[in-house]
Amino acid sequence: MGEALKRLLQTVRLERDAFVWMDFNDRATADGLIFVVITRFLILLGGGWTILGLTTNLTGLRLLIQSFINALIFWLAYSGITYAITKFLLDGSGQFAMFLRMSGFAYPTLLLTIFTARLGLAPIAAFVLGSVWFIAVVSRGVVYEGDLPTERAVLAAAGGLIGWIIISAIFSRGLI
Repeated sequence: MGEALKRLLQTVRLERDAFVWMDFNDRATADGLIFVVITRFLILLGGGWTILGLTTNLTGLRLLIQSFINALIFWLAYSGITYAITKFLLDGSGQFAMFLRMSGFAYPTLLLTIFTARLGLAPIAAFVLGSVWFIAVVSRGVVYEGDLPTERAVLAAAGGLIGWIIISAIFSRGLI
C-alpha cells in the first residue's frame, strides 16, 4: 500500500508519473477501489458520525453499507460516463480500466467537500468547490489516457460529473 500512497500523492499533485504508473499497473484498479471506500468512510466521519455509531447500531450500519454502495456506483458510473464522453463524443482514446483507476485515485480529493461545507456555504457551493480538484485530477488523467488537449479533457471530466448528477436525479425521483 506504500506505493499506492506515493502514487496518490503524485496524483493529487497532478503529476504525470502517477498516471503512467496506473496505466502499466493492473493492481491500481484495486488500489483505486480501496481509496474510494476509505474516502467514503472518512466523509461519513467528517459528517458527524462516529465509528461506534456506524458499526454498533442498525441505522448506522445501514447508512455505512448504503454509503459504500453509493460510492461504488458513483465510481463505476462516473468512470463509464467520462470514458464514453472521451472516446465517443470527443474522439479520444483509452481503456475503461484506466478511467476507473484515475477516478479512484482522484476520489480522495472529494474530502475537500467536508471542509468547504464547514465554511457555512450552501450545500451546492460546497459540492462545486469540493469537486473542482476532483475534476482537475481526472482531466489530467484524461489528457494522458485519452490523448486529448486540456480543454477537452476538462470537458470530459466535468461532463462525467454532470452525467452522474443527471442519472442520480432520475433514479432518486423514481423516473426509471
